[in-house]
Amino acid sequence: MGLVCASFVAAQTAPPKPLAPPQQPATSSEKIRTQTRLIAIDVVVTDSHGAPVRGLNKEDFQIFEEHNREQPIAQFRFVDRPANRLATPKAPASAAVFSNEWSVDRTVAPTVLLMDALNTEMANQMQVRQKMLLLLKTLPPATPVAVFTLGHTLHILQTFSTDPQVLRAAIDRTLRSVSIEQNPQDDADSPSNRALDENGGEENQATRWLEDFEAMTYQAQMAIRVDETTEAMIQIARYLGGYAGRKNLIWFSEAFPDWIGPSADFGSDAFSGSASYGGKIRAAAEALADARIAVYPVDAPGLTVDQLYSVAQNPHINQQNIGGGLGAQLSRQNSQHVDRQATMDDIAQATGGRTCKNTNDLSGCVQSALNDGAIYYELGYYPEGIAWDGRFHKIVIKSTQHGVKLAYRRGYFATDLKSLSGQQRPDDLLKQACMDPLPSTSIALTVLPILPPGAEQAAKPAESRYLLTISSSALTFEPVEGTGQLNLQMAICEFDPKEDSFQFFARDLSRPVPEDVYKSWKERGLQNVLDYLAKPDDQRLRFAVLDVPSGEIGSVDVPAHPHQFASLSGAVAPLTAQAAATPGPQTRTIQIVTKIAFRTQTAASWLDWTGNTLSYHGDVGIEQGAPAFFKIEYGGKFHCEAGRLVGNDAGSNEKPGFLLTFRNPAGPSALVELGGERPEYSGDLPVDASAKGFFDYLWKLVHCQSP
Repeated sequence: MGLVCASFVAAQTAPPKPLAPPQQPATSSEKIRTQTRLIAIDVVVTDSHGAPVRGLNKEDFQIFEEHNREQPIAQFRFVDRPANRLATPKAPASAAVFSNEWSVDRTVAPTVLLMDALNTEMANQMQVRQKMLLLLKTLPPATPVAVFTLGHTLHILQTFSTDPQVLRAAIDRTLRSVSIEQNPQDDADSPSNRALDENGGEENQATRWLEDFEAMTYQAQMAIRVDETTEAMIQIARYLGGYAGRKNLIWFSEAFPDWIGPSADFGSDAFSGSASYGGKIRAAAEALADARIAVYPVDAPGLTVDQLYSVAQNPHINQQNIGGGLGAQLSRQNSQHVDRQATMDDIAQATGGRTCKNTNDLSGCVQSALNDGAIYYELGYYPEGIAWDGRFHKIVIKSTQHGVKLAYRRGYFATDLKSLSGQQRPDDLLKQACMDPLPSTSIALTVLPILPPGAEQAAKPAESRYLLTISSSALTFEPVEGTGQLNLQMAICEFDPKEDSFQFFARDLSRPVPEDVYKSWKERGLQNVLDYLAKPDDQRLRFAVLDVPSGEIGSVDVPAHPHQFASLSGAVAPLTAQAAATPGPQTRTIQIVTKIAFRTQTAASWLDWTGNTLSYHGDVGIEQGAPAFFKIEYGGKFHCEAGRLVGNDAGSNEKPGFLLTFRNPAGPSALVELGGERPEYSGDLPVDASAKGFFDYLWKLVHCQSP
């Protein structure tokens, strides 16, 4: 009897019915081009007084890579946005057309204000909000500004607007109350410090073990915060990536440390709970830099004060060595301050921005970002003589103009896109694009809702119809036997009215591309007519497309019912499709996962964290459920060899992850660490006995022991 570990169930609604676009005449002998990775760099050039430098030419710049020769500059352009103020901005699209392309004034650098409540204490959030409100009064006219806030998820309070009243209302809603963990060593209410109180300040083996556990818990909680912050930055990169030119992200935050160092005076193991987050920071910075987003971190506390007084009040300072205890705590606080500012500096330098720290002039910091985004040079090159091995490559730009200062991104990861595409399932990437709070813009999409024939007279239209246009500019066309090959995947995600789950419909748009079709796509884009079964309730659809070789994604949100079309300005006449319908895509449902099902033909069980605990319940025993979970989580990449898990790919350096996180929709999380001598549990979501039995069994499997 087979066992299936499943979080998907069969959908009950009919899938969309795509219709093939009409054939295009053969008219061109133009050669099909393939994409090669261009490294784009925005360079801000200032003189000794900080004023922008104009008038430089391509010959005034040199690009070098670390340990490599000079790289030829393939693209060069001087951008002077103030000089283009009289240029006609892009006309906004009709309200009847949905697009992931913006219609903001391109003569001003778009700017996102991000209130990072996840990493910022409430008192500092309130200070930042007041500064943000004052900032609105000093912004240049017509500056497009968006307002986001980050809790455990990214919240879009206002998309790009130039209306000060609209932006003020969004800023008023930026505050979020998020519990920020404290270093247990300096937390007067931590269990270890309370135990020290009971022992008269004397440590013993029990308190040291307790300190070890607290250190590991603190590291695990910090890891979640780092993951949520860097993932939000990557989501912003996907959202802004399709917009040409330099963009600004103003990150108001206290940030997080770039590492947690060992502590010789806390616990039995100095390295217990230590961690480095450099890889996560660099990945987020790379995504932002590739999207040409310059990050300007603003240190929310502003000018800090000496912490000596507050430290002196800590009742847990070693009374036998008060001076040493005060010094150690002050040293830790100073180190934490330096380490979190190092995170800000790393992201700013990697993206061509700058950190605003140790100052209360937040508006001046933002004005610097706007100035940098107004006048700059666009450089681009195709790396030569390098190995596409995934390593970080440092970029050095020099100018023949003496006395100038250059600000630019500091490098890139030499990722082999073909190899990467083979490691990531297209369906997984498309599902992620649907789950992201923001649409992706790397591939431009336009959707025209169309009233199906007879829909105007029908009380309850049976179908919605859309004309989808996909821009070809970001697509990869690989040469195959004298023609081009398009490898393009599409998904339609239908959200339920509560927006907590969606149905997922996939379709393969891959096909050979003759030269004449390629030219027609360049002129008008790829077009498809999609019929969709209308829903009785108002629902949202998200169309997402993925260029598999490059990993570029575009997505756009549209209404799911023709009743909503009637409220759109600009009536759209019915369109009768002439092409025959092709078979619909495979239909299945994906939900925001809060349980995992283990099914046989006659029984089922669930690892469930929807309620107040993490539990395992049902008719399928853990001796069947745990191996099924192991197979899904680890079996695809690892196998047991010499008593430990090793990669299935002999050339892979990937190591299995033993920290499992189960986050309840209401916020609490359970963390299960399988890497130690036994399963360890932490977090604020309790793990009951049934689930602990499940993880005891799973622990034996990941350590290659017989259950």
